[in-house]
Amino acid sequence: MAIHTGHNSPALSTLINTQHGVLTAAQAKAGGLPHETLRRRVQRGLWQRLVPGVYALQGSPPSRVQWLVAAQLYAGEQSVLTGEAALAVHGIRLPRDRKDEAEGFGAQGEYCASRYRLDALVPHGRRRQSVGQLRIIRTTRVPEPTQIGALRVAPLARSVVDGCLAAVADNEPEAIDGIVTAALEDGRVPLAALEYELRRAPRQHSAAIRAELGRSRAHLRFTASRDFLAKLDASGPFGAMRDVAIYVGQRRVAKAVALWPDRAVAVLVDPTPLEMGTLPALGFGVIPVRTELLAEDPEGLLEAVRRVLRYRPVSRLSPGISLLPAATAVEREVMAHA
Repeated sequence: MAIHTGHNSPALSTLINTQHGVLTAAQAKAGGLPHETLRRRVQRGLWQRLVPGVYALQGSPPSRVQWLVAAQLYAGEQSVLTGEAALAVHGIRLPRDRKDEAEGFGAQGEYCASRYRLDALVPHGRRRQSVGQLRIIRTTRVPEPTQIGALRVAPLARSVVDGCLAAVADNEPEAIDGIVTAALEDGRVPLAALEYELRRAPRQHSAAIRAELGRSRAHLRFTASRDFLAKLDASGPFGAMRDVAIYVGQRRVAKAVALWPDRAVAVLVDPTPLEMGTLPALGFGVIPVRTELLAEDPEGLLEAVRRVLRYRPVSRLSPGISLLPAATAVEREVMAHA
């Protein structure tokens, strides 16, 4: 809907419409709209100031996108929206969104600034202060933004991690699970990308996020391993032991999701460097696989196992090696909630 300012400036009108009815005082002045006009219309309730120097040219409550545009304009040209604000723009629906919809909020696009975080990344040296619900985050790692309409937002993985860090900083660690779960269920951001982004983030406040991603990886590993073993039971290669802990004496050296003892061949999921160094020295043939590949292509892994077994001679385990069931406390917890 076109917004009339009372001034015949096509360029200014286009800018206002592009910015969803939001305008800065500097833009108004450059477009020939006097500050006195802004002041009077705000005073009469026709327009409203959202943040210092940024106005919504309407008297009705601003929409979510108007708040986001205002946050971006206030933060400056090199700013990038992140956290919950960016996730909303990306289309990630958080548990709070679903709760608000159930309670009747947001049905017409309304946006209550007091209920959501508005976080914007700015270059470390930029002099801008947080105001109201808008938090300015200075960083040396301003990401290359994703442009969605009029908004510059951080990539999904960065937005998720920043949203989790903000939840911890705001003493709401319980929100981390909802943010991570919503992002992973959406399917556009892989768990590995979140883990990589978290490794690059400041370690302060990150312990709870690392724990949540660890639980997510344990759950993904468990479900992928379960599905792989079901296919193994149905089509072979047969003769495998399942979920095996490999010991040398009293020392556990590795865990295999599947192991063929007569060929000393082991399938390891997300193996550690220690496992990859120790098992071959003990005479094992090792087939390593990442959790993501196990989940995406179990048939490909089965074919790889068949090739290895086809050319692997009959073997006997070295003395001192023992194989024991490897169900862990983490896996039992995952199974209980699966």
